[in-house]
Amino acid sequence: MGGNGMPPVVKVVPVTPSTATAAYRSVLHSWRMSGSSPKKLGIKINLCDYRMPESGATTDPMMLGVLISVIKERFAGVDIFVWENDATSVEAHSLVACLGFLPLFEKHGVKFQSLSETGWVVRTVPAGKVFGELEVPAALEQVDAWINFSKLKTNGITKTTGCLKNNFAFLKTKKKSVFHGDMDKVLVDINKVIRADLNIVDGYIGMEGSGPAFGIPKKCGLLIGGTDPVAVDACCARIMGFWPRFVPYIRSAERA
Repeated sequence: MGGNGMPPVVKVVPVTPSTATAAYRSVLHSWRMSGSSPKKLGIKINLCDYRMPESGATTDPMMLGVLISVIKERFAGVDIFVWENDATSVEAHSLVACLGFLPLFEKHGVKFQSLSETGWVVRTVPAGKVFGELEVPAALEQVDAWINFSKLKTNGITKTTGCLKNNFAFLKTKKKSVFHGDMDKVLVDINKVIRADLNIVDGYIGMEGSGPAFGIPKKCGLLIGGTDPVAVDACCARIMGFWPRFVPYIRSAERA
Protein backbone atom coordinates (compact mmCIF):
# COMPACT_ATOMS: atom_id res chain seq x y z
CA MET A 1 0.00 0.00 0.00
CA GLY A 2 2.41 2.61 -1.23
CA GLY A 3 6.16 2.76 -0.72
CA ASN A 4 9.15 2.75 -3.06
CA GLY A 5 8.04 6.06 -4.52
CA MET A 6 4.68 4.64 -5.56
CA PRO A 7 1.45 6.44 -4.70
CA PRO A 8 -0.44 4.99 -1.72
CA VAL A 9 -3.01 2.33 -2.42
CA VAL A 10 -6.32 2.03 -0.57
CA LYS A 11 -8.23 -1.23 -0.63
CA VAL A 12 -12.05 -1.06 -0.65
CA VAL A 13 -13.74 -4.41 -0.04
CA PRO A 14 -17.46 -5.29 0.14
CA VAL A 15 -18.34 -6.72 3.56
CA THR A 16 -21.30 -8.45 5.18
CA PRO A 17 -21.40 -10.49 8.39
CA SER A 18 -21.08 -13.70 6.32
CA THR A 19 -18.10 -12.42 4.28
CA ALA A 20 -16.36 -10.43 7.02
CA THR A 21 -13.58 -12.95 7.62
CA ALA A 22 -12.59 -12.96 3.94
CA ALA A 23 -12.81 -9.16 3.79
CA TYR A 24 -10.54 -8.66 6.79
CA ARG A 25 -8.10 -11.25 5.46
CA SER A 26 -7.95 -9.30 2.22
CA VAL A 27 -7.14 -6.02 3.96
CA LEU A 28 -4.54 -7.55 6.29
CA HIS A 29 -2.95 -9.44 3.38
CA SER A 30 -2.12 -6.07 1.83
CA TRP A 31 -0.18 -5.00 4.94
CA ARG A 32 3.45 -5.50 3.96
CA MET A 33 5.45 -5.52 7.16
CA SER A 34 9.11 -4.65 7.41
CA GLY A 35 10.81 -6.86 9.97
CA SER A 36 9.43 -9.63 12.14
CA SER A 37 5.79 -10.20 13.03
CA PRO A 38 4.51 -8.21 16.01
CA LYS A 39 4.48 -9.86 19.43
CA LYS A 40 2.30 -7.11 20.88
CA LEU A 41 -0.33 -5.31 18.78
CA GLY A 42 -2.75 -2.50 19.65
CA ILE A 43 -6.15 -1.73 18.14
CA LYS A 44 -7.61 1.76 18.60
CA ILE A 45 -11.38 1.46 18.37
CA ASN A 46 -13.97 4.26 18.07
CA LEU A 47 -16.38 4.66 20.98
CA CYS A 48 -17.40 8.30 20.87
CA ASP A 49 -20.59 7.96 22.91
CA TYR A 50 -22.93 5.50 24.60
CA ARG A 51 -24.44 4.45 21.27
CA MET A 52 -25.04 0.89 20.09
CA PRO A 53 -23.27 -0.33 16.91
CA GLU A 54 -26.48 -0.36 14.85
CA SER A 55 -26.46 3.44 15.21
CA GLY A 56 -23.34 3.56 13.02
CA ALA A 57 -21.62 5.73 15.65
CA THR A 58 -19.44 3.17 17.40
CA THR A 59 -17.23 0.17 16.75
CA ASP A 60 -19.25 -2.97 16.08
CA PRO A 61 -18.20 -5.76 18.50
CA MET A 62 -18.94 -8.35 15.83
CA MET A 63 -16.63 -6.67 13.32
CA LEU A 64 -13.95 -6.17 15.97
CA GLY A 65 -14.18 -9.85 16.84
CA VAL A 66 -13.59 -10.84 13.23
CA LEU A 67 -10.61 -8.48 13.00
CA ILE A 68 -9.09 -9.98 16.16
CA SER A 69 -9.59 -13.52 14.85
CA VAL A 70 -7.91 -12.70 11.54
CA ILE A 71 -5.00 -10.99 13.32
CA LYS A 72 -4.47 -14.06 15.50
CA GLU A 73 -4.67 -16.25 12.41
CA ARG A 74 -1.90 -14.27 10.73
CA PHE A 75 0.31 -13.57 13.77
CA ALA A 76 0.38 -16.70 15.92
CA GLY A 77 0.89 -16.00 19.61
CA VAL A 78 0.40 -12.23 19.33
CA ASP A 79 -0.82 -10.34 22.40
CA ILE A 80 -3.59 -7.92 21.45
CA PHE A 81 -4.51 -4.75 23.33
CA VAL A 82 -7.72 -2.84 22.53
CA TRP A 83 -7.58 0.90 23.24
CA GLU A 84 -9.99 3.74 23.86
CA ASN A 85 -9.64 6.91 25.93
CA ASP A 86 -11.77 9.02 28.24
CA ALA A 87 -13.36 12.05 26.60
CA THR A 88 -15.48 15.04 27.54
CA SER A 89 -18.65 13.12 28.43
CA VAL A 90 -17.53 9.48 28.39
CA GLU A 91 -15.30 7.13 30.38
CA ALA A 92 -13.51 4.35 28.52
CA HIS A 93 -14.09 1.45 30.93
CA SER A 94 -17.76 2.39 31.24
CA LEU A 95 -18.12 2.51 27.45
CA VAL A 96 -16.81 -1.00 26.82
CA ALA A 97 -18.93 -2.39 29.65
CA CYS A 98 -22.16 -0.65 28.58
CA LEU A 99 -21.73 -1.45 24.88
CA GLY A 100 -21.16 -5.16 25.39
CA PHE A 101 -17.45 -5.54 24.66
CA LEU A 102 -16.38 -7.38 27.82
CA PRO A 103 -17.57 -10.86 26.70
CA LEU A 104 -15.76 -10.30 23.39
CA PHE A 105 -12.50 -9.45 25.15
CA GLU A 106 -12.82 -12.51 27.39
CA LYS A 107 -13.63 -14.80 24.46
CA HIS A 108 -10.59 -13.72 22.44
CA GLY A 109 -8.20 -13.30 25.35
CA VAL A 110 -7.41 -9.67 24.61
CA LYS A 111 -6.76 -6.91 27.11
CA PHE A 112 -8.62 -3.61 27.13
CA GLN A 113 -6.62 -0.51 28.07
CA SER A 114 -7.97 2.92 28.80
CA LEU A 115 -5.27 5.17 27.34
CA SER A 116 -5.66 7.51 30.30
CA GLU A 117 -4.08 4.81 32.49
CA THR A 118 -1.04 3.71 30.46
CA GLY A 119 1.20 6.70 31.23
CA TRP A 120 2.35 9.49 28.92
CA VAL A 121 5.41 10.31 26.84
CA VAL A 122 6.31 13.62 25.20
CA ARG A 123 6.76 13.90 21.43
CA THR A 124 7.86 17.04 19.60
CA VAL A 125 5.43 18.21 16.90
CA PRO A 126 7.42 19.33 13.84
CA ALA A 127 6.16 22.72 12.61
CA GLY A 128 3.15 22.40 14.91
CA LYS A 129 0.26 24.79 14.33
CA VAL A 130 -1.32 24.37 17.79
CA PHE A 131 1.15 22.23 19.75
CA GLY A 132 4.92 22.40 20.02
CA GLU A 133 4.89 19.19 22.03
CA LEU A 134 2.27 16.56 22.73
CA GLU A 135 1.93 14.11 25.57
CA VAL A 136 0.85 10.86 23.93
CA PRO A 137 -0.14 7.56 25.57
CA ALA A 138 2.80 5.37 26.56
CA ALA A 139 0.77 2.44 25.20
CA LEU A 140 1.96 3.44 21.72
CA GLU A 141 5.53 2.60 22.73
CA GLN A 142 4.58 -0.65 24.45
CA VAL A 143 3.48 -2.47 21.29
CA ASP A 144 5.32 -3.51 18.13
CA ALA A 145 2.53 -2.33 15.83
CA TRP A 146 -0.98 -0.95 16.04
CA ILE A 147 -4.10 -0.65 13.93
CA ASN A 148 -6.33 2.41 13.70
CA PHE A 149 -9.82 0.87 13.51
CA SER A 150 -12.26 3.68 12.82
CA LYS A 151 -15.79 4.19 11.50
CA LEU A 152 -17.12 5.60 8.23
CA LYS A 153 -19.03 8.65 9.45
CA THR A 154 -19.93 12.23 8.68
CA ASN A 155 -19.03 14.88 11.23
CA GLY A 156 -20.70 18.19 12.01
CA ILE A 157 -17.36 19.90 12.70
CA THR A 158 -14.91 18.29 10.27
CA LYS A 159 -17.36 17.04 7.59
CA THR A 160 -15.96 13.49 7.82
CA THR A 161 -14.67 11.12 10.47
CA GLY A 162 -12.05 8.52 9.67
CA CYS A 163 -8.57 7.46 10.68
CA LEU A 164 -7.08 10.93 11.13
CA LYS A 165 -10.00 12.00 13.30
CA ASN A 166 -9.93 8.76 15.32
CA ASN A 167 -6.48 9.79 16.58
CA PHE A 168 -8.06 12.84 18.27
CA ALA A 169 -8.85 10.49 21.16
CA PHE A 170 -5.13 10.16 21.94
CA LEU A 171 -5.08 13.66 23.46
CA LYS A 172 -4.33 13.56 27.17
CA THR A 173 -6.95 16.07 28.30
CA LYS A 174 -10.36 14.56 29.06
CA LYS A 175 -12.24 17.68 28.00
CA LYS A 176 -11.31 17.39 24.34
CA SER A 177 -14.15 19.67 23.26
CA VAL A 178 -11.93 22.69 24.09
CA PHE A 179 -10.06 21.98 20.85
CA HIS A 180 -13.12 21.91 18.58
CA GLY A 181 -12.49 25.48 17.43
CA ASP A 182 -9.05 24.53 16.04
CA MET A 183 -9.97 20.98 15.11
CA ASP A 184 -8.42 20.92 11.62
CA LYS A 185 -5.03 22.21 12.86
CA VAL A 186 -5.15 19.99 15.94
CA LEU A 187 -5.77 16.89 13.84
CA VAL A 188 -2.78 17.65 11.61
CA ASP A 189 -0.52 18.17 14.63
CA ILE A 190 -1.67 14.93 16.25
CA ASN A 191 -1.17 12.90 13.10
CA LYS A 192 2.36 14.21 12.66
CA VAL A 193 3.41 12.36 15.82
CA ILE A 194 0.89 9.49 16.00
CA ARG A 195 0.63 7.18 13.00
CA ALA A 196 -0.75 3.67 12.85
CA ASP A 197 0.90 0.80 10.98
CA LEU A 198 -2.43 -0.03 9.35
CA ASN A 199 -5.66 1.97 9.02
CA ILE A 200 -9.01 0.19 8.69
CA VAL A 201 -12.37 1.92 8.36
CA ASP A 202 -15.48 -0.12 9.13
CA GLY A 203 -18.22 0.97 6.76
CA TYR A 204 -20.52 -2.00 7.16
CA ILE A 205 -22.88 0.37 8.98
CA GLY A 206 -21.71 3.97 8.66
CA MET A 207 -23.36 7.26 9.49
CA GLU A 208 -24.61 10.23 7.52
CA GLY A 209 -26.16 13.50 8.61
CA SER A 210 -25.35 14.96 12.04
CA GLY A 211 -22.38 12.76 12.94
CA PRO A 212 -20.24 11.56 14.57
CA ALA A 213 -22.71 10.37 17.23
CA PHE A 214 -26.27 11.39 16.40
CA GLY A 215 -26.58 11.06 12.64
CA ILE A 216 -28.52 8.54 10.59
CA PRO A 217 -27.24 4.96 10.22
CA LYS A 218 -26.22 4.12 6.66
CA LYS A 219 -25.56 0.51 5.68
CA CYS A 220 -22.71 0.85 3.19
CA GLY A 221 -21.32 -2.69 3.34
CA LEU A 222 -17.70 -1.61 2.85
CA LEU A 223 -14.34 -2.14 4.48
CA ILE A 224 -11.60 0.38 3.63
CA GLY A 225 -7.93 -0.14 4.46
CA GLY A 226 -4.44 1.18 3.81
CA THR A 227 -1.17 2.19 5.44
CA ASP A 228 -1.44 5.88 4.50
CA PRO A 229 -4.10 7.53 6.72
CA VAL A 230 -4.49 10.57 4.46
CA ALA A 231 -5.15 8.41 1.42
CA VAL A 232 -7.59 6.24 3.38
CA ASP A 233 -9.51 9.27 4.66
CA ALA A 234 -9.54 10.86 1.20
CA CYS A 235 -11.04 7.66 -0.20
CA CYS A 236 -13.61 7.57 2.60
CA ALA A 237 -14.53 11.21 1.92
CA ARG A 238 -15.23 10.36 -1.73
CA ILE A 239 -17.38 7.41 -0.67
CA MET A 240 -19.39 9.75 1.59
CA GLY A 241 -19.87 12.27 -1.22
CA PHE A 242 -17.19 14.88 -0.37
CA TRP A 243 -14.32 16.12 -2.48
CA PRO A 244 -11.28 15.51 -0.23
CA ARG A 245 -9.73 18.87 -1.17
CA PHE A 246 -12.76 20.58 0.39
CA VAL A 247 -12.33 18.75 3.71
CA PRO A 248 -9.86 21.09 5.45
CA TYR A 249 -8.11 18.62 7.74
CA ILE A 250 -7.58 16.11 4.89
CA ARG A 251 -6.22 18.85 2.62
CA SER A 252 -3.92 20.18 5.34
CA ALA A 253 -2.75 16.69 6.33
CA GLU A 254 -1.87 15.90 2.72
CA ARG A 255 0.22 19.09 2.48
CA ALA A 256 1.92 18.29 5.79
